Amino acid sequence: MADKWKVMAIVFMAMFVIETIILIWAFNAGTNIIEKESECASNICEVSTEHEAYSYDDYEKICYCFDDGKITYKEYIG
Repeated sequence: MADKWKVMAIVFMAMFVIETIILIWAFNAGTNIIEKESECASNICEVSTEHEAYSYDDYEKICYCFDDGKITYKEYIG
């Protein structure tokens, strides 16, 4: 009976470590996507001056610039 709580404690500590690793990974991935989208908006499309809208596709890592609802420019962001 005394060994059960030790096993449970080890299991919960392992789960806590795995959860922490997943949270750190998700935070870094989200921050990276936000940085790429910001680069798309401010450096590539410059929404306020040249194009009326932008879109960043994280899967393909391509920044799309729109004008009058049509893609006018696209650039790969590595």
